[in-house]
Amino acid sequence: MADLINHEILLNELSSVEAQLSILIHKNKELIGKIGDRDIELLRLRNENSFLHQKIASLESEMKAPKNDGDKNLFNSLNLKERENLKVKLQNLLSKIDYHLSS
Repeated sequence: MADLINHEILLNELSSVEAQLSILIHKNKELIGKIGDRDIELLRLRNENSFLHQKIASLESEMKAPKNDGDKNLFNSLNLKERENLKVKLQNLLSKIDYHLSS
């Protein structure tokens, strides 16, 4: 009889351990899923961070570039005749300024 009671006690304890093990396995799977989600989010944030660093570097290099490049491109885009016309107009304006300054 004592063996039967000990046997039942062991079976009850075994059932209890199995239930706890089942709960722990379920929690473990949930945590593994959360870790996977966090890893995916971390990778996405690292990629976004890298992209933003590149964008910042690009914008900083644009800020450091001389601002008169647009003016140079404007004058380089003129053909020879347009340059000559612009040169004549500037000379006329300078002559008028000199005339007004000397009067």
